[in-house]
Amino acid sequence: MKKKLLINTSFAIATIVLLIWIALLVFIEPWTAKKIEKGLNETLKDYTISIGQVNVSLIKCSIELEKIKILPKDSSIINSSFIKGEIASIKFNRINLWRAVFKKDVVISEVLVSSSKINGRVPFPEKSFPPVVSPFNIRIDRILFDGIDLNISNSLNAQSFWVKNGILKVQSLQIGKQDTIGLSIANQLDFGAKEFFSVSSDSMYSYKINGINYSAVSKTLAIDSLSIHPNFNDYDFTSKYAFQTNRYETVLCNVFAYNMNAADYLESKSITSNYIEIGTFDLNVFRDKRKEFKHIEKATFQDFIYSYKGILNIDSIGLLSGNVKFKVHAEKANQPGEISFNEIHAKIYKITNDTIYKIKSADLALKADAMLMGKSKLTVLLESKLFDSNNTFTVNGVLAGLEVKDLNPILEKTAFIYGAGKIDAMNFSFTANNTKATGKLTILYHGLNVVVKNKRTDDTTAFVEKFVSAIANSIIIDSNPIQGEKVRVGIIDYKRDPERFLFNYCFKSILSGIESSLVKNPKK
Repeated sequence: MKKKLLINTSFAIATIVLLIWIALLVFIEPWTAKKIEKGLNETLKDYTISIGQVNVSLIKCSIELEKIKILPKDSSIINSSFIKGEIASIKFNRINLWRAVFKKDVVISEVLVSSSKINGRVPFPEKSFPPVVSPFNIRIDRILFDGIDLNISNSLNAQSFWVKNGILKVQSLQIGKQDTIGLSIANQLDFGAKEFFSVSSDSMYSYKINGINYSAVSKTLAIDSLSIHPNFNDYDFTSKYAFQTNRYETVLCNVFAYNMNAADYLESKSITSNYIEIGTFDLNVFRDKRKEFKHIEKATFQDFIYSYKGILNIDSIGLLSGNVKFKVHAEKANQPGEISFNEIHAKIYKITNDTIYKIKSADLALKADAMLMGKSKLTVLLESKLFDSNNTFTVNGVLAGLEVKDLNPILEKTAFIYGAGKIDAMNFSFTANNTKATGKLTILYHGLNVVVKNKRTDDTTAFVEKFVSAIANSIIIDSNPIQGEKVRVGIIDYKRDPERFLFNYCFKSILSGIESSLVKNPKK
């Protein structure tokens, strides 16, 4: 009798489970799909949301939405602004039904979003969106977006973004009722992508990142490569501007930022890090000086740092290896001249806009060495006290031996001369501020000789060029020291041009010291 009762009970339970399962398949799951579709379509007036299938598990308290499609209701808007998308599945695991029904709280253990493909063209807002306030309490222990493919362009200009094979993990998401929804509500934020690509709003530059990964646990950002690539060659690029404009092309590889909070940057553009390491850095700069110069005052490098809109606090940045090339097409020159710095090693300390340093003493410092024109080692130390009212900084440097002819790629195209002779050594030290640079420079050299060339024909043998060359060599002292005399010390004395930035300020200051050493009568 007991055995028969057990069999009957087991059969009854199996029947109930089967009926519930059938009800889920036949009634509850389709009803849930239609209910969700209706709610979303009423909210999104311009778009249609379709859900291919809904899987409900009462035992696991989970809901899975599959084959979700987002399409514009009016196909004609594809010619202006639109969003189209497909999501393979969204799964909500371990939903707390009791709290959802009786307390109106959303408590979910896990949300998994798989294979999202979104593309579209929409107007990007010029200002940030108004804050969104949560209508109820939400707690989600873990959210995972896996396989994100995003391609969005701005319908107002050429700006666009593309994310390939992205991943986003959010841990311990908690939002209280009436709380503002933002990135700060997440306890941990991890993300990565195989590739990120962007085009600037004016279509002049493309930005590309390969292999980006961020871990909230270690607070480490790693990037395989980052490039800034102009979309036009040198002269096509500069021809699109009415005034002189620098064209930048750069590639950074093996970039690491340690103890960095990515959520702070994404939410408020704040950058904090103990140490940023750049494995390799290559930069090419081109400027066409035949175009008109736009007279605008530029901030000093210190004010540029202080005016950063977010929090900026980087203990140090290290460059393991770098190359920089400047190409300049001077007025009346036939071709551009160039100067290069190779095998650069550099470290920058204390880059910050923290106002605590208005009362606490600290220095920003740059230590660097490079091979000038790939031939001679140049070592530089720049130091600047933070929040100094005059933006004072000091520069000390040493240049090893160099053949003057190695500088001809820049001299012949900008100064229209060919140089010969040998620089045995050079050292300089100066202090500069908002208005002026003063200091001393010693350059040891011998056998200095120059030949002037014609700006139009590049000829050096015509009578005029020979005559000017003779005058130039009569003014220039061919060695330092002159036999039987002491070493001449040049005087650095240069008034800052407020329309130029740091590199030009330092170069012109050093050049003033070189001129006072080479010329017989510097005052003339």
